[in-house]
Amino acid sequence: MNLPTLIGILIIVAVVAAIVAKGVWNKKHHKGGCGCGCDHCPNGGACHTK
Repeated sequence: MNLPTLIGILIIVAVVAAIVAKGVWNKKHHKGGCGCGCDHCPNGGACHTK
C-alpha cells in the first residue's frame, strides 16, 4: 500500500468517525431526530425518552 492510498483511507475513516460522533452527541443532547410534534405518535416514547 502506498502513501497516497493510506492518506485517503485515513481521511475517509476520519470523516465517518466524525459523522458517527456527531450522531451520538446529538442523541445524548436530545437534538436532531424528527421535527414534528410526537404527542400522538405511537412510537414517540422510543425516540423521546424522559
